[in-house]
Amino acid sequence: MIDPITAFATAQAAVAGIQKAIKLGKDIQGLVGEFGRFFDAKDAVQKAANDAGKKGQSDTGKAMEIVMQANQLREMEEQLKHQLVYGGYPELWEQMLIERAKIRQAREKAERESKIARKKLVAQRLLAAQIIGGAIAVIIIGVIIIFIIRQAMA
Repeated sequence: MIDPITAFATAQAAVAGIQKAIKLGKDIQGLVGEFGRFFDAKDAVQKAANDAGKKGQSDTGKAMEIVMQANQLREMEEQLKHQLVYGGYPELWEQMLIERAKIRQAREKAERESKIARKKLVAQRLLAAQIIGGAIAVIIIGVIIIFIIRQAMA
């Protein structure tokens, strides 16, 4: 995973590149890679912010830096939105939001299914271990009983 500081710098560079290209009259379609880099970097910073909050391993200064960067990235995203909407591409922004929601839902569904599959596998392995353990216990008890019966007959 990319560190949040590098991701933030990447996002800033992508936004600067997009803004410069738009000012120079470059077609939005040619900026797909820049938009992708921005959103990838934004997600990396957000993931770092979420991880730092969950793990508690980050000191207050680091946490504040990540939160401030996440806020700046939200503002940058809003700027990009306005540039697209007011630049004559409002449908492009709306389509991106719809597609992003679809992708996110598909990923979340896959994660849920994977989690359920892992739990099922763990349960199956636990059941198999219990069956094997029970069979071993029955065999040991059987051997002990046979040993006791042989001792009694002797």
